[in-house]
Amino acid sequence: MESGYEAASMDAVAARAGVSKATIYVHFEGKRALFEAIIRRHTEILFSRIQLPEKISDLRQALTALARSFVEMILTPDALSMYRVVAAEAARQPEIGEAFYAAGPAYTRQKVGEYFLTLARRGLMRLEESEAPLLANLFLSMLAGDCHASAMFGRGQNKACLEEQIRTAVELLVSRYGM
Repeated sequence: MESGYEAASMDAVAARAGVSKATIYVHFEGKRALFEAIIRRHTEILFSRIQLPEKISDLRQALTALARSFVEMILTPDALSMYRVVAAEAARQPEIGEAFYAAGPAYTRQKVGEYFLTLARRGLMRLEESEAPLLANLFLSMLAGDCHASAMFGRGQNKACLEEQIRTAVELLVSRYGM
């Protein structure tokens, strides 16, 4: 994350890890495989911060908790750093963008879609199984919105705006999909 994908040599990675380059190649086929593993690990750590409440019986409360966790996750310095590195590298090396998307945003959308289906099975949402992926995409996109773009470009955060964005995204889902 410090030097970017292109500039990070396997020699430098081995030195930083305190192992030989051969040791790295025992575990990873190459730089891309290592980068994908790093992305997956970061995504798992970041996603573990998203709280998917199990015992909530109120849709608005469940969606608000999920929304806050997601927004907090994407605005962490680690997440912002990863997005910046990938954005800088993806134009020259599309496979990096593809690997990041699969391990990060696509994985998150899948998990949120599964959570929406759980809420539907509990009788909290009116939702067809086929709608879950699109709804997860739209919900997460509404939550990221300008807040994420602003943070990506170092503009800081407006907490009142962020809370309004969360509230509005939740209300839109509750009004359309709530029981």
